[in-house]
Amino acid sequence: MKKNIGCFLRDNRGQVGIGTLIVFITMILVAAVAAGVLLRTSGTLQTKATATGEEATSEVSTQIKVIQALGYSSDSGSDRNITSVGLTVQLAAGSGAIAMSDLILSFKSGSTYYRGISSTGASNLNFSYNFIQNVTGNSILESGETAELWYPAKDGGDLNIDSGDTFILTVQPRNGQVTTVKKTAPDVIQNAYITDWT
Repeated sequence: MKKNIGCFLRDNRGQVGIGTLIVFITMILVAAVAAGVLLRTSGTLQTKATATGEEATSEVSTQIKVIQALGYSSDSGSDRNITSVGLTVQLAAGSGAIAMSDLILSFKSGSTYYRGISSTGASNLNFSYNFIQNVTGNSILESGETAELWYPAKDGGDLNIDSGDTFILTVQPRNGQVTTVKKTAPDVIQNAYITDWT
């Protein structure tokens, strides 16, 4: 047998093993970074989806329920007309609390139309409110509370709704459902307060 003197064995298998290990570790690091990005993105999307869902629920469920419509006449004598309209209101079932400053009214009778009526508006764009039952003592209508909305502010304006006139009054929270009230004044207005509509 011949001896190999001065020959070195060349074996590349060790180098290939180290290269494979480096590629494997790199793949693990890339996967970890990608997983971190996905987790952050999914967390952000979940937060946005939750906020959007809450907003959509609020818009669908927030609503005023009208218990009674009341007319008021500041006129005297036999030739009266309705000068203000009052609505007794509560929250609709399932509705969240509503700040009175977030309510917007609109009024239409014949050719007269006002919109954007708020509790802080001026002249014909103003309504007043008072609580009949207020549990919390603030100006937010909450479950179990009852309030009156007067448009225009009682003794502060004149709607001039004559006998037999029909009017439409809408109430809407800034984010929520519209409640519409349509009434026709009686043929004869004899009293200061009108509860019997035709």
